[in-house]
Amino acid sequence: MSATNVEYHLEIYLPGSADDVWVSFQALQPFMAFSKGDILNPGLWTGSKAPMRVLRILNVEHIVWEASGHISHKVMLFTEEVEGTRELRLK
Repeated sequence: MSATNVEYHLEIYLPGSADDVWVSFQALQPFMAFSKGDILNPGLWTGSKAPMRVLRILNVEHIVWEASGHISHKVMLFTEEVEGTRELRLK
């Protein structure tokens, strides 16, 4: 199967939730790698409290499946909300 038959999905969940997606993205190229502890700035998302609040990734989950002749890779990011302080960004 060629790379043109792969879809990439990213779901970022509301802080403290394992059920409620805050924002999702879909692309034909892979998203960057995310790791536990990474900080996300949701400043341009609907419902954001940025720049004073940011998200820290608590866990990353991957799902890969094949259907209708293409492969899908979904990355789910589970988060907590933290103060977007200078000290946090310099750790």
